[in-house]
Amino acid sequence: MDYPMRTDLKIGNKFPNFELPDHTGENIKLSKILRGFPGVLIFSRGYYCPKDRRQLTNYVTHLQPEFRVNYCKMITVSVDDPLNANEMRDALAADWPFLLDTDRKLLHELEMVDNTDDVHGLVYIPYTFILNGDRTIYKIYNGWWYVGRPTVEEIRMDLRALLSQRDDWVHPRISEYKG
Repeated sequence: MDYPMRTDLKIGNKFPNFELPDHTGENIKLSKILRGFPGVLIFSRGYYCPKDRRQLTNYVTHLQPEFRVNYCKMITVSVDDPLNANEMRDALAADWPFLLDTDRKLLHELEMVDNTDDVHGLVYIPYTFILNGDRTIYKIYNGWWYVGRPTVEEIRMDLRALLSQRDDWVHPRISEYKG
């Protein structure tokens, strides 16, 4: 399916290894966050969007405790300023990085521009990418309509599919018992 974004952002291609400041002000590259493990890359319209808050609330409640023990990463990118990003992150009790594209440079580079909001200006079309540890795009969810955003269970299944491709998915001694 074609989505309004840069044409090379499609399943099987590598997501660009962009660098943005996080909610603490530290510049960080996507690859440094992933550290070779799968991740969920969420492009948010911003603190003001009730759909974004609902989506992220679901993830905090159901996925955040699991992400602490499953090695996978979650990353949110928005055009919010540091104050609003930190307020949203704190209100949600989210513990994953929120990356800030306040100058909207990445927004334009990725061609994910939502220009339909006269009040908040140019924001991201709410895409969610499921990435393998090497930044290869496994799945793309277009969240323009809320029901297009990935559910907790869809994310679990996507990450399971990616992790099951690893050589160490099965404990090494299991093969001894099958033999």
